[in-house]
Amino acid sequence: MRLAHESIEELNTEESAWRLLAPWGRTPENTTIERHTVYTFQARWVDRWREGRLLLAGDAAHQMPPFAGQGMCSGLRDAVNLAWKLRLVLDGHADAGLLDTYTSERSAHVQHAIAMSMELGKVICVLDPEEARARDTRMIAAGADPARALPEAPPPVLGDGVLQRAADGGRAAGAGHLTPQFPVTHEGRTELLDELTGGGFVLLTDGEAPLADLDAADRAFLRTIGARLVPLTENGGTWTDTPGGYLPHLRAHGHVAALVRPDFYLFGTASDAAGVRELVGRLRALLRSPAHGTDHAPAPAPHTGATAPEGSPLAAAT
Repeated sequence: MRLAHESIEELNTEESAWRLLAPWGRTPENTTIERHTVYTFQARWVDRWREGRLLLAGDAAHQMPPFAGQGMCSGLRDAVNLAWKLRLVLDGHADAGLLDTYTSERSAHVQHAIAMSMELGKVICVLDPEEARARDTRMIAAGADPARALPEAPPPVLGDGVLQRAADGGRAAGAGHLTPQFPVTHEGRTELLDELTGGGFVLLTDGEAPLADLDAADRAFLRTIGARLVPLTENGGTWTDTPGGYLPHLRAHGHVAALVRPDFYLFGTASDAAGVRELVGRLRALLRSPAHGTDHAPAPAPHTGATAPEGSPLAAAT
């Protein structure tokens, strides 16, 4: 880190690079410097991630300090979010407007990583001994738990897009949160769920009964988008919830089904068979006409903390 008495011009020389490397035994005799420069960390994101056929991702769409190690992780999330939407559009199974939800979903989500990186930088880059002692006291008192030790940040959830809505028009509980993975047994194999399904949309249900109201058109739609039906049982079924991971989650919240997106974020849930059909219908409508997506970024998310809302099923921290 550049100290107060150091200039950028002074640091940005090969001589300074060798001086800083010397304590680790790196010298011109055993090391080659390919490049040296002085970086200024940025915390920013673009307002619009799509312009027609041009889409931005990774460092082209957002920059953040390195303190949380979330720059490449955020880029991977961009790519996975965009990949399944592009595939559906290019295959003719979704309207091109679906791509506008890439901006609205990812722009809101990446603000969590950026805010966390900034706050961790404030923790790490402390030079004053008294300030460092006060920081350590705060961190120890908070049990080194970022949720307690750091200021509140935008939550790690997707912005509006391809997500279930509640009856009042707001977001359904848990929608947009990353879902956990548990081992499942299918046809004699016990693996994490995505190893068995191969990715894509997954409709998890508590047994076969919740699928009863799906008609031929519903099932054909799910097949068209490559969705897998996974009716879980505690034992003896085609799909067995081997360690008891998914079914306890569903039952604890009074749900019989959860629809998980290809990027592992929760689309929504249902409490009965009729709700499952409504859930599938909602997804079909959004793929054809994304009602809540936009090609402009939303306003910065409110600092409401990073915990899942009360009653969220299958919600896990990123």
